[in-house]
Amino acid sequence: MNQQLKKWTIRDVITTVLLSMLLIAIQLIVNLICMANDFVSMVLSIGFTMFICAPIYFLMISRINKRFVTMIYMMILGIVFLLMGNWYLLPYFILTGLICEWILWKPGSTEDPKRLTIVWTLVSLLYNGVNLLPIWFFWDTYYAFAKSSGMQQSYIDAYVRYYTAPGWILFILIFTSAAGLLGSFMGRRLIRKHFKKAGVL
Repeated sequence: MNQQLKKWTIRDVITTVLLSMLLIAIQLIVNLICMANDFVSMVLSIGFTMFICAPIYFLMISRINKRFVTMIYMMILGIVFLLMGNWYLLPYFILTGLICEWILWKPGSTEDPKRLTIVWTLVSLLYNGVNLLPIWFFWDTYYAFAKSSGMQQSYIDAYVRYYTAPGWILFILIFTSAAGLLGSFMGRRLIRKHFKKAGVL
């Protein structure tokens, strides 16, 4: 039987949750560091995050080698944003997870570097919903969250400036997707040349 079709174990669940939390922690830390500069925070931070996190995602998928790993990661990510006051990101990331699982549904997909690259590049692109959804559909909710969390008005103004300009939006989408793609190549290389040789997989 294909490994992807085997039943989940308690160890699989724990490993998936722990690595998902590691991914989210890295994303939040990078975002926090990048907030020191408005341009870096608004334009580059998601790309940096997706590049850095790609090898961990590849390790998680390769280690568990079962369906629904990406779905669980997306659900946990959505719950974290829900707890932070951004409730609308939970259904958004659940939908993102479902799309990813559809791409990885064919048996053997979790061992296919090309499919994993497609998925992480897509995740990198769709992660921009964190910034685009509020300004398009949930401005009042976001603004209240921003003010209550202590964001300065200058930071909020910079956010509006970058995410209402079509040119900047296009650049951000291309940059984050490209960063996710490059991170995927690095993740594939690490899986092939280091993790497997070290017996991690």
